[in-house]
Amino acid sequence: MDRRAFLRFIPAAALAGSLIGCASQGDNKPADTSGMKFSEADRNAIISHYQQGRSRAPAQEKPAQAAMPGGRMPSGARPNKLPTDLDAKLSKLADPYTRLTLGADVVLVNRDTHDILDVIPQMAY
Repeated sequence: MDRRAFLRFIPAAALAGSLIGCASQGDNKPADTSGMKFSEADRNAIISHYQQGRSRAPAQEKPAQAAMPGGRMPSGARPNKLPTDLDAKLSKLADPYTRLTLGADVVLVNRDTHDILDVIPQMAY
């Protein structure tokens, strides 16, 4: 390789290295932007289910979680499945989406990425 070819190679290699460096920083996946949300019918069914349950038994306060749409499930969080009778009333979700309770919040989550897509706050007592 002659000197001129080498001098042309250096800037090209530096540019390629900087592009590769930028691409490798994509490990932090952005939150799921699929637009998935609770449908109005599902939201009403969930609210109705938990409001009926409150009239039968005294409400036991559960701590609020930091569940925010666009966020992720907190590390160490212990979500629970929805009650079977409620889940049977709701529309089916495509994989990998699921509905869970997180503390007193009902959340719609992508199981693969743990992204929180929608929240019904302070509902599941």
